[in-house]
Amino acid sequence: MVTVSDFAPIRRCHKSNLDRIDVAVFPLGLVARDLDKDGVQSLLSLLSRPTLPTSWSPTSLPFDHSWLELSHNRHIFVCTHGSRDPLCGLHGGRLLKELRAVIEARRLGKHVAAWATSHIGGHKFAANAIVYPRGDWYATWCERCKGESGTPVADAETIVDAALRDSVWWDAWRGAINMTKEDQIDTWLRHSGHECQSHKAEDAFETWIPPATGVRGTGIH
Repeated sequence: MVTVSDFAPIRRCHKSNLDRIDVAVFPLGLVARDLDKDGVQSLLSLLSRPTLPTSWSPTSLPFDHSWLELSHNRHIFVCTHGSRDPLCGLHGGRLLKELRAVIEARRLGKHVAAWATSHIGGHKFAANAIVYPRGDWYATWCERCKGESGTPVADAETIVDAALRDSVWWDAWRGAINMTKEDQIDTWLRHSGHECQSHKAEDAFETWIPPATGVRGTGIH
């Protein structure tokens, strides 16, 4: 999946000057810098290999690059692509604003950040977000709020809590990178409590480790 984002470690490009770009690859944490068309092809070729590079591997890369510190840091990407669907622009924008407010209020800026990104699918369930490095995918569906239950503020708090705990907010979980549709459905049913009547509020969070990330699950921003 390839998206356009305001992710701070990558250089901003003007629409009229895309001869060279910076690319961040998640959940690898690789930031490839100043790529031209040949550099992009080199990156895509690298990502198609069975074994991917890591920050500690001796593999030399054919482009300027750096590595993100992801062992203690969390990045939340929210789809705000209003030109793709107004729901993403409206609900995504609200969620992103509240995520950043929560992060600032709780002084988590050193380890948690929220970014705007272009379309990541599922716009009818907006707001949509992906939390890296785990790769959990959330659809908060703000349209359900109606002033009665659930708000962008509460959703933002819950997503940040899940990111910090390395756990999953099952009520809004859409899946995780490197999983088939069938695997995602099965995992959600087994962990969300929808297979039984004994689901409790305190079970909304649960520690779960997603499958090892493969090429299919790589996100490029």
